[in-house]
Amino acid sequence: MMQGKTAAQCTRECVKQGSDFALVSGGKVYTLKGDKSQIDKLAGENVVVKGKVSGTTISADSIRLSKS
Repeated sequence: MMQGKTAAQCTRECVKQGSDFALVSGGKVYTLKGDKSQIDKLAGENVVVKGKVSGTTISADSIRLSKS
C-alpha cells in the first residue's frame, strides 16, 4: 500500500506501473484478466467475479460490487 492513498488509488498506480489487476480471496491471490475498464471501475472494492479459473489467473466474464 502507498501511504496516504486509498486501496483503489494504490491499485490503479500499480497497474499504471505495469502490474496486473488482482483479486484476493481466502488468502489466495489471483491475477484478473478481462475488460480492464470494468475492472478499473471497481478497483479496491469488494467484488463478485464470474469467469474461468486457470491456476492463479481468473479470466473474468463479469465483475460487480459485492452486496456484503
